[in-house]
Amino acid sequence: MPEQPSPVLVIISDLIFRSKIDEAARHAGVPLRVAKNPEQLDRHLGNATPAVVLMDLEMEGLDTPGMLSRLRATPAAARVPVIGFAGHTNVEVIHAARADGVQVMARSAFVAQLPAMMERIAAHGRGSS
Repeated sequence: MPEQPSPVLVIISDLIFRSKIDEAARHAGVPLRVAKNPEQLDRHLGNATPAVVLMDLEMEGLDTPGMLSRLRATPAAARVPVIGFAGHTNVEVIHAARADGVQVMARSAFVAQLPAMMERIAAHGRGSS
């Protein structure tokens, strides 16, 4: 029986983007965990180490540096790749996230690459290359 891929942790509140992520993950067979606040992030990190973290860098009310610090402070998740997405004109947010080690993508590129990204996560989790 093929191994279930590790979950993808999504830090997001935008329902439209969340539905796009849900659809791509469901199609690829990748389990999702969603966190909208630090408490949910801590709970999910305590349950399983994610394969990757997807983060809305423009989430209203989100302390992005604080959330990244919490993530990095969790030993099992400290080296988990973080992919953030933001509007391409939000230069300040993009530079700050990159300084924190986040791979940043424009929202449009993120949506375009999402299905392939989820397929790669699924293949890697199942031991394929």
